[in-house]
Amino acid sequence: MVNTLHPPSEELQPTPEERRAELEKVLNSQVLHGAEILKSFLRFVVSKSLEGQEDEVKEYTIAAEVFGRKKGYDPRIDSLVRVQATRLRTKLEEYYASEGQSDRVQIALPKGHYIPAFAYLNPKPDDTEHRGMAVGAVPTGAGRPAKHANRSLRWSAGVLLPAFLGAVALSLGLLAYHYYAEANELRHATASNTSDSDFLRDISPFWGEFIKSDGPVLVTYSNPLFQGNAVDGMKYWIPLEAPITEFRPPMLSRVVNPPIVTDVYTGVGEVMGVHFLGGLFWRAGRSFRVQRSLLLTWEDLKTQQAIVLGSSAENLLLRRTPQEQEFVFTGDGTQAGPPNFFVLNRHPRPGEQERYVPAGIVPSQSAVTEDYALISMLRGVETNRKLLILAGVTTYGTQACAEYVSKPETLKQLIQHLNVSGSSTQPRLPDYFQVLLHVRINGSVPVQTSYVTHHVLR
Repeated sequence: MVNTLHPPSEELQPTPEERRAELEKVLNSQVLHGAEILKSFLRFVVSKSLEGQEDEVKEYTIAAEVFGRKKGYDPRIDSLVRVQATRLRTKLEEYYASEGQSDRVQIALPKGHYIPAFAYLNPKPDDTEHRGMAVGAVPTGAGRPAKHANRSLRWSAGVLLPAFLGAVALSLGLLAYHYYAEANELRHATASNTSDSDFLRDISPFWGEFIKSDGPVLVTYSNPLFQGNAVDGMKYWIPLEAPITEFRPPMLSRVVNPPIVTDVYTGVGEVMGVHFLGGLFWRAGRSFRVQRSLLLTWEDLKTQQAIVLGSSAENLLLRRTPQEQEFVFTGDGTQAGPPNFFVLNRHPRPGEQERYVPAGIVPSQSAVTEDYALISMLRGVETNRKLLILAGVTTYGTQACAEYVSKPETLKQLIQHLNVSGSSTQPRLPDYFQVLLHVRINGSVPVQTSYVTHHVLR
């Protein structure tokens, strides 16, 4: 009686030894050269899978074990793991499209999951034939005619092998389509051909301490208090030229006949500044959180690396920064008219001006044709923290300032001006400094930003 043929009882899967060998190939590839974060990510998830601990491959665990996030990590706020997973999927797709074309085993990271998947990319004919043999079939020489056994093997190879290869081809086709879509989306998002390692190397002289910080970077946008309203007119509740005696404005409940106070306006430049910084930190794989300036406290500056968008005219806490500055925003207006805001150079050097005054700022910011902006890298409340202020005299200058430090091409120019190491290949910047920028504006849009001068702060 002839045995009935059945399909294979198990899927063709790489062995643990083959998976480990493939992991080492990918980790030592040129595609992941310099991408230490992604290497650690891949090594962690594959190791957990091989150890049978797939239940530990979760976003929270990865954030803690791979990226050093602390106990209070909240994946709903901090998207670091998801961002890095997208980058890793793209790198794997690049690897198997180039160096790994001839690899027998493929590692994949399915979208929406962090548990790696393994499959044979190029199965060996011997393994396929062996796995394709029917369960219960009697091999040649085991009391069964050789002719009959050969016919069974031919039937198995002729029917099951094409079906198996067709399923593999379909699966790989779907994976290829998925990886292509992921890579295409990431390319459009980054809009750059610079590799991750090159990008991080280029921005590290300026942004290194922020990227390596132990918590999310704090990005604060100006949220000034105005007296009055948009219909009857508004002015700063505490003018820039007026001294303040408190870190915060007095409570309105303590003010006799309190005026109408508006706190819902933020400049368009500050909004665009958050956009530019968000793109930079996303690409660097760094988390950040956004907060309006009225909620900024000294405790924030003590415990976090902080970036403030907007000048001391809109951010009252900045009027009491812990470090003396060479360039300051000020105004010389009188009670009879609006103040004429400008950047004051407290200690002009040869060739520098004492005042840098924008053109067209009065009576409406819509008429502004040029502005001046300051990049101020200051000491935070604690010596291991820094406070970076990106601000223009107008909101357009703030926008241009944030864009200037977020683009690798302009950041390289800035680093060249600030470099104190004497080496162009290993630049080093002063700990604290201020940079003055000139901004040309056309139709309320910054169109050209250029370096003017800088002072190192002691």
